[in-house]
Amino acid sequence: MAERIVSPGVFTRENDLSFLSQGIGEIGAAFIGPLKEGPAFVPTIVTTQSEFEEKFGKVDGTYYTEYAVQNYLREAGQATIVRVAGIGGYYQAAPLAIVAGGKIAGVLYSTSNGFQNYGFTGGSATGTSGSFVITGATGSATNVSASTVTSATNDLSDVFGESPLGPKEAYTYVYFENAANSLPTASISSIVLPTQVYTFDAQPAQTPMVTSQLISGVRYDLFKFVTLGDGANYNTKFKVGISNVKAAGEDGGTDYSTFTVTIRSYSDIDKRKSVVETFNNVNLDPASPNFIARRMGDSYITIDAAGKITQNGDYANKSKYVRVDVAIAGSYPISAAPFGHAAYINPIETAAGDVTKVPAVVYQTGSAANTAGSPIYYSGFDFEGEGVSIDNAQYLKPIPNEAVSGSNVVFGFDSQLSYQMTGSKAVDMVKRQFVLAFQQGFDGTNPITPIAKAGDANWNNANQQGFNCSTSAASGSAAYTKAINAISNPDEWDINMVVTPGLNYQSHPAAVQAVIDMVEDRQDAFYIAEFSDYDATIADVTEKAQGVDSNYVGTYYPWIKTIDTNTNKLTIVPPSVLLPAVYASNDRLAAEWFAPAGLNRGGITGAVSVLNRLTHAERDTLYENKVNPIAAFPGQGIVAFGQKTLQDKASALDRINVRRLLITMKKFIASTSRYLVFEQNTSTTRTRFLNTVNPYLEAIQQRQGLYAFKVVMDETNNTPDVIDRNVLAGQVFLQPAKTAEFIVIDFNILPTGASFNA
Repeated sequence: MAERIVSPGVFTRENDLSFLSQGIGEIGAAFIGPLKEGPAFVPTIVTTQSEFEEKFGKVDGTYYTEYAVQNYLREAGQATIVRVAGIGGYYQAAPLAIVAGGKIAGVLYSTSNGFQNYGFTGGSATGTSGSFVITGATGSATNVSASTVTSATNDLSDVFGESPLGPKEAYTYVYFENAANSLPTASISSIVLPTQVYTFDAQPAQTPMVTSQLISGVRYDLFKFVTLGDGANYNTKFKVGISNVKAAGEDGGTDYSTFTVTIRSYSDIDKRKSVVETFNNVNLDPASPNFIARRMGDSYITIDAAGKITQNGDYANKSKYVRVDVAIAGSYPISAAPFGHAAYINPIETAAGDVTKVPAVVYQTGSAANTAGSPIYYSGFDFEGEGVSIDNAQYLKPIPNEAVSGSNVVFGFDSQLSYQMTGSKAVDMVKRQFVLAFQQGFDGTNPITPIAKAGDANWNNANQQGFNCSTSAASGSAAYTKAINAISNPDEWDINMVVTPGLNYQSHPAAVQAVIDMVEDRQDAFYIAEFSDYDATIADVTEKAQGVDSNYVGTYYPWIKTIDTNTNKLTIVPPSVLLPAVYASNDRLAAEWFAPAGLNRGGITGAVSVLNRLTHAERDTLYENKVNPIAAFPGQGIVAFGQKTLQDKASALDRINVRRLLITMKKFIASTSRYLVFEQNTSTTRTRFLNTVNPYLEAIQQRQGLYAFKVVMDETNNTPDVIDRNVLAGQVFLQPAKTAEFIVIDFNILPTGASFNA
């Protein structure tokens, strides 16, 4: 209907353009670096600090990445985390196993691949009554006395310690204390074990396969649980309880068995359970809404070294901690119910003849005593038995490639407890509950490698927070490259900034160059890079900065001291730990096209001091060489006092605010234009584009981001030959606003009597 305006008044109209901006969401920085736990190499979005800590662990200062994310999330609403973890693993050559009464009491691993100080390679242990002497291959000078009796002052853990980072040449990797104490009078001997091979990447923990009751003499595999995070921490983070197991059709139920899955904290006890998640009334019917995979989720992604994503599983994860891996439908009978599980794997590899010398996992049968009024006890893996729980915990260490189950046996109610999947539900259901432990979680790294940070004795180009990034072929560089490639696809991961706290171009050129190449290829994210180590000189950093020409990268000097809130001590951090929060604060208070620098918006919250207090001349040298100075002004704090990119050519794009303006605009225009793809190439479609882009650019202009702009999408650039190629062409002309970095004020001295009105 035509609008008719005759008399004076105020008339309002609505233009619904919301359909054009459906793809616009909050965009944040990507943080690439090591963390204590969480999914490895899989970009993971977090929106709060609590969500970050829930997925990647509490902030305790172990890694720079934690500090960087913590500071950033105080100012921003979203971050994408890519955890770097180990690739390739390690091996432990010829460990020495101490044998008491025919059973392995403990295993010693070397902290330097050879037990040099003790001379254990080729050595042996002999003794009785728990006490023994290890005789080294090089003679009596290397003999060491110890005991397998835990109450002794020289037991294995006292003499060698249990830390891979201890001061001695060996540490106690496995110590079956309960088994050793039960044989105090036995003879002591030793076995040199095969090389323990852990040559695999970081991986999640998983339970043994849950199995059915015996059905016609066969026990069927049903499902297992796998942690969503990777690493050894997950072996002792959770346990899983199976309870309320009803037989198929029991009490008028479904054709399939139903049961409850409970995710519990590892350290709780049956009488005082700490339940983190519960999934009631699940079953094994793939067509049911209560199918265990549908209720809990079985989804996970894998990303190869080139960044290609493979989606696995059928159902989104409803559990925040684990996914379920269900046997193929049809491979188990409908009557199958969770009634036990497969055997656990030994924590060490032995020669074939020594397999039975590893003490077996001890099961508890507590649920046999349950009653309808007090069904509190679980059967299965014994987490609570005095002494037994210590020995069982040895099984939760990372598992070597070739380890086997050995003397461990399957668990089943119709085996250990001799009752069947029949009978009265009221009497038997409370007995049908068991608990599972997790095995096989692994960090992908050698535990003897310290996590070195700036100023530590072990900090060097071959140890950057525990990763060797000294060359492009080093394992740490390979791990970082995999993480970098994981975030490289802009169609999958929407980011506007990249940070790699700890990496620096001076010591780790290959890994840093990989990030530079990635942001150059994406062309929609800015990289806050380090180009110098913490103790570098101005000459060092300027030399390295001169070797890179990119307006998608910026760098700062020097490193900063901040307070570690966990220890309340000063700690040295690279600028990229605190600068992302400065950028986020700048964007929140002003906009991306304002310079994140100077006294108004460049103050570095948390900075206490700088490692090199710059003079004005030194700041000049840095800025002339594309390095942004971090200045300490008396009474005004620590400030980012520059905003240059690493572009060599003098142009608008040699400034960070202009580059980030372009990134912001391109993201908006590209996201909204996505909804025009496959629309008719007509004036109507072009008008829709102009009606979205022009108001957006006008808003930026009003907010001081542009001096002027012009958008062209009409017949002049959409000629018939362009249209015939199925192209919709547009051009955006911009005059970015420049920042006032150099304020020049002339003071003119005039003679007496001069007129100020002239």
